[in-house]
Amino acid sequence: MTQVDRTTPAVTHIPAPRRPLEPWTPTPPSGIRWMDAGGAPVPPSPRRSRRPWWIAAGVVVLLAVSGLIASSVVAANRTMSVQGSVVVSTAGLGLPGVPCAPRSVTGRSVSVFGSDGRLVATAPMPATGYAVDRWRSSRPYADGCRFDVLFTDVPANDTLYRVGVGGSIADTVGFTREQLTTTGAQVTVGR
Repeated sequence: MTQVDRTTPAVTHIPAPRRPLEPWTPTPPSGIRWMDAGGAPVPPSPRRSRRPWWIAAGVVVLLAVSGLIASSVVAANRTMSVQGSVVVSTAGLGLPGVPCAPRSVTGRSVSVFGSDGRLVATAPMPATGYAVDRWRSSRPYADGCRFDVLFTDVPANDTLYRVGVGGSIADTVGFTREQLTTTGAQVTVGR
């Protein structure tokens, strides 16, 4: 006989339960909600806004007015870039395409004037140009020297502009805004 057999009484009969057993479910303590204890909590019903409709209308009007102001400011500050050329009448240049630098325009600038006569843009004349046969007066030789210029940030508010060599509006050529943006400004000096 072993030690376990001596201390454990022999149980020969276990009585059967008198009623069938039911599954046991714990009772949750108060304040704790079990995950399987029911459906999702019902959210509170939304409250109707008590703000008057005119606040929303005021916001819409304010946005519309600020949009109009912003578009007018952008239109007032609109600029354009203008390409142009200046052809200076010069004799004895040689064949077309060779570099040239007539002294009559060395160090000068090309100016753009608005429709009211104010100076709106300037660009320096390049140091050298290239010979062209512009007027076909001395074939096969060139009769002019062409300089290409670029004006940046020219205000695009005017419909008419004047372009010329130097800072005086007296010897200028008129252009529309459309001409300046599509074909550029072509000015001749000495003819």
